[in-house]
Amino acid sequence: MKHKRKSRNGEVDRFSKLPKEILHHILSRLVIRDLARFCCVSSTCKELALSAPSVSIGGYNCGFDIDEMPCELRLKLVNALDRFLISRGDNKLQKFSLSWQGHCEDEMEDPPCFCVNESFRMITWIQNAVRCNVEKLSVNMTFYEPDGELLPFPCCVFKCASLRSLNVEMSFAVLKAPSFSFSSNLETLELSDVDIADEGFFKWISCSCKLLKKLILARLNGINIITIESSSLEDFFYIHYEVLNTSYLNISGEKIEKINIDCRYSPRSTLLNIIAPKVKYLMLEGNVKNNLNLGDLDCLQEASIIMEPIVYEFDKASEVLSSLCSVEVLILNEAIIKAAYREERMHAQLDKIWCLRINTGSFADDLVPAVVSLLRGTPNLCTLYMCYEPTSLDPKSNTSGFNKKYWKKQNLNFISEVEEVTIELSAGSNGIEFARYVLEHAKSLEKMVIRYLTRESSVKKKLRKSCMISNAAVIFKKYRASVDPLSHY
Repeated sequence: MKHKRKSRNGEVDRFSKLPKEILHHILSRLVIRDLARFCCVSSTCKELALSAPSVSIGGYNCGFDIDEMPCELRLKLVNALDRFLISRGDNKLQKFSLSWQGHCEDEMEDPPCFCVNESFRMITWIQNAVRCNVEKLSVNMTFYEPDGELLPFPCCVFKCASLRSLNVEMSFAVLKAPSFSFSSNLETLELSDVDIADEGFFKWISCSCKLLKKLILARLNGINIITIESSSLEDFFYIHYEVLNTSYLNISGEKIEKINIDCRYSPRSTLLNIIAPKVKYLMLEGNVKNNLNLGDLDCLQEASIIMEPIVYEFDKASEVLSSLCSVEVLILNEAIIKAAYREERMHAQLDKIWCLRINTGSFADDLVPAVVSLLRGTPNLCTLYMCYEPTSLDPKSNTSGFNKKYWKKQNLNFISEVEEVTIELSAGSNGIEFARYVLEHAKSLEKMVIRYLTRESSVKKKLRKSCMISNAAVIFKKYRASVDPLSHY
């Protein structure tokens, strides 16, 4: 009869009997400090730790706080990590994560301490991961080079045939395009806070990354013209914070289904050209002017168009709204609604929309006719959010010029279809009057939520005068941030 293996204290050793892939899965959840401790348990444990397919150095919950370490301890830690990575040899790496913060320039000693050479050691770690045929690489580092030069990111990473996912966030680092002769197997690429040497890098993405499905470009420096033409790309995210230059963004792809462009924090305009006939989810936020081409959007299902309030510099609002004819869920803000209303063109007919969210400041008198114009084109609306987003320009007057009689005269078709309405009240009575109109005429209404800034008793008193046409539940809540129907972005 076989006996189970027992440890010295008599307890059964079940851990070492587990399949190797399960052991590696368990070890992949250990931070580097605990993984190093595991090495010291036995020769078997050391072998397992050194062959672990996942290694994470630095970051949150890593077991040590690099920023708080004096230089002597940082040197000991780097040397220990060097030995650990060298001991791993060429064992396969599925995932390698590196998060490290170098000393700021004003923290540097004179003469410079060892820490000025840390960046070189980190680069060798990245190269070591490439040698181990890493599949998923994540690098988050900041180094302040004494001579002010940018730190070159190792080009061998882009030539790594095993690499499927790459995430690089490196302030004061520069990325250069590798050779076009190499075909990359990258499926996900995320670049944040890095400098791009020239436009050739994006040409490399277009020509050499034939398997790329997801591309995220955030806060790139050194470049303001980005052109991506991909036959494989499915998800594209772009965040632009550049202050000095206008951004030129051209994105083209026959398989792209999701596009998220965020230029809210850029004072300059973004010139945007999109050719993505199969896009289903579109989020456009920020400062764009007339150089805007959204192309064919016949497959679009959900969209969020949040424009900066520079409505007089943009006269394509009606064109933009008209291109959303297939959309079912839509978010718009006050600026784009006002801009579309000012244009003397045909109103957009959005027959397929069942969920509409409108982000506004106070429901001012000059906004009401624009909202009416929009609602006139949404006859099949089931869910309506009127969301209040206060601004420093919110009017304290001119917010009470339209009563429920005005709304009734508009003969809006959506009122007989709408089932759920949320209204966030601001200054004046326009919002309350609209709520009364809905309560008295929405025969299919099932639920109405009133979020208020004034006293609840005051709001209830005004709405109690309404003679409800349905048995809808009416809920009163203090104001808080609204639920975003496009939260999956």
